[in-house]
Amino acid sequence: MTQDRGYRWDELGARIRDVRKNAGMTQKDLSALLAVSHHAVWCWEAGKMQPTPEHLTDLARTLGVSTDWLLGRDDVLEELLNETEVSFRQAVAELPPEDVETIRDFIHFVRDRRLRGR
Repeated sequence: MTQDRGYRWDELGARIRDVRKNAGMTQKDLSALLAVSHHAVWCWEAGKMQPTPEHLTDLARTLGVSTDWLLGRDDVLEELLNETEVSFRQAVAELPPEDVETIRDFIHFVRDRRLRGR
């Protein structure tokens, strides 16, 4: 089933696929982490099957995103990013500049590694 009450499950599948790839995981890796079959992950990503609510929660937790983001509720993601930015600024406000630079360099390292596909 690819549509349910107007929701396009293939869009959810694309989000799962994109964030999985950005995390440097294969479908097999993700299926092992979730204790589901490789075929289930393939079906979710292809929009052929809906993840159960439990699997959706596990997917979000494993992939480091919210269920709202997976379901395409981008306004929630934007709010989360804004809250994260504020929290991050508060967390590093009292660190010495060299520690802040180290954190910034690490963030760039992780992002670049993801962009290169590991």
